[in-house]
Amino acid sequence: MVTRVNGFSGMDIDSMVKSMMAAKRVPLDKLTQDKQLLQWTRESYRELNSKLYDFRQNKLIVKYGGNAALNANKAITTGNTDAVKAEALASANGINMEVSVSQLAARTTLQMNTGLGQGVPGSTSLAKLDGVDLFSLSEDARTEYLKKGFDVAINGVEFKDKDGKSLFNGLTLISTMVATINSHPTANAIASYDEITGKLSIASKTSGDPNPASGYESTRDVKVGNGSTLLALFTKRTVTEVETNGAGTSDGTKSLAHLQNLLDTTIEDDAEKLKYKFSVNGESFSFDGTKSINDVVAEINAKSGTTKVQAEFTGGKLKLTADAGSEVKLGGDSFELLQLFKGVKPAVGSPSDYNVKSGQDAIVSINGEPIQNANDNIFTINGVQLTLLKETVIRGPVDPANPTTPPPITGDNTIKITTQSDPDKAIESIKGFIEDYNSLVKTLNSKIDEVKYRDFRPLTDEQKKELKEADIKTWTEKAQSGLLKNNDIIKNVLSQMRGIITEKLGPLSNLGITTGNYSENGKLVIENESKLKTAISANPQLALDLFQGSGNAVNDGIFDKMADKINAALGSIAERAGTSKNSMDLSSRFKEESVMGRTMKGYNSRILLMQRNLANTENRYYKQFTAMETAMAKMQSQSSSLLSSMGLSS
Repeated sequence: MVTRVNGFSGMDIDSMVKSMMAAKRVPLDKLTQDKQLLQWTRESYRELNSKLYDFRQNKLIVKYGGNAALNANKAITTGNTDAVKAEALASANGINMEVSVSQLAARTTLQMNTGLGQGVPGSTSLAKLDGVDLFSLSEDARTEYLKKGFDVAINGVEFKDKDGKSLFNGLTLISTMVATINSHPTANAIASYDEITGKLSIASKTSGDPNPASGYESTRDVKVGNGSTLLALFTKRTVTEVETNGAGTSDGTKSLAHLQNLLDTTIEDDAEKLKYKFSVNGESFSFDGTKSINDVVAEINAKSGTTKVQAEFTGGKLKLTADAGSEVKLGGDSFELLQLFKGVKPAVGSPSDYNVKSGQDAIVSINGEPIQNANDNIFTINGVQLTLLKETVIRGPVDPANPTTPPPITGDNTIKITTQSDPDKAIESIKGFIEDYNSLVKTLNSKIDEVKYRDFRPLTDEQKKELKEADIKTWTEKAQSGLLKNNDIIKNVLSQMRGIITEKLGPLSNLGITTGNYSENGKLVIENESKLKTAISANPQLALDLFQGSGNAVNDGIFDKMADKINAALGSIAERAGTSKNSMDLSSRFKEESVMGRTMKGYNSRILLMQRNLANTENRYYKQFTAMETAMAKMQSQSSSLLSSMGLSS
């Protein structure tokens, strides 16, 4: 650090250095201004991105793109309105209907016979269901345990990764397991876990009878493969016997250290250092590696009066058997000891652990005619979407002699459905679209027509010090004006949107809609609202086909075509400015890998290098002035000494 002190000469060195540095700072100031302009331009692009995304996603797709937005038909229901919900579509043909529901459609569902009970939330790990406390295990034992997967096959799909390992292990939470099953693209199953009963259920994604008259429908069924160790975790079964897979030796005099050596070649001389915990039915044991298998069996059996469990080692397997009326409950810290015997044989689910309730078709009649293949509670007929909510039939009491037989029908509280034209909602949607479209066009035109003040560049920090706050604001507003003037992306998307409108001017004119004069830059105008209402009332499908596309050309409507063009513009903006084409957030960060992002990185690097060079130059000037002051001081000292020796005073 150079000491900046003015010397005896009386020269204002700071002012001199500042004056000398001013000229050298000009390139840095210009580069900093260029960077600021680039930053302002990116922010302008982000604002543009937000407006285009909002119009495309929230207006064209969500608000106006749904069938209900332009639907000029309305369903009127009378009678048992709690049983059926009716929604008239634009294609409703006006036929009156009387709906009778004898049976709702249902999915095939597999449910465990017994649950885990309350107190086992979805955040519980599968290890805990397996009776293993992962945190009580050593790191090596935990790693070994987690290699153990819990297998299940649903509708022929095995939930395994590309290496054949199960997707579920001890760390998997119940909620994660459920989500994994539900998101599988081909298993066609929906799993659910009830925290009240602790029961796991698996249902088909498709409702209906899996065995209709037309033949077996696999998509309506749920089939679980045999030998599922995953399902076994959700059975609250009483374990009266635990048997291990085998220790690799049948000699009970062998030490635990010997068994550890068979597992991982641990040196048997370290036997005393090896520690194993074991607990059964609340009784805890501790063994070191010097204990023999027979010692372990003897110590467990010595406490059998308390645990009600007998141990034996036979055929190379450790076996634990509960006394009559008791069960075997192993503690979560028992895994490491049992691992010496190659682990406990996993419980395997069997058909007796669960029941499968077969799906069924809905039994529904309309105007006295049975509806064929009604495998779902939601279907469309005569242009009306029906949602079956409950039965309309009235049944007598259940016959005690035949409780599984449906009771006889004693009456039917049917629901009556009529449709009528209601163009008001469609008209409001069209008016709303025109207003939003005109607002966007006005905004885009204002951007490309905005005045650009080329003489007003961003102010430097030094320039701001010399101006009032109001002057700074006025200057900055002019410096920010016209950043997107004649912008190619805006001009292109405006041209494409106008082209879509021009292409549809004939059908639009039939609805009383036209464009404004030339000076209004493509503005849409409802020239005759009465004509619009009459046209929609006479032919509701006309507006639907024009704006949303017809059934055989769904992407030919004005909304979809505009959405596609705007989406392409959003992509161009993202590529250039680093915005997100899927967000309208004005505070989102820019992506560095974009044209402007790379330019910004270049500016930052050059500015940093210039700042270093200027700092070095400034320090060099101060060093030079300091050296000059030192030399002049030395010269004056020598002059004074000489004059003094000659008897002269200065």
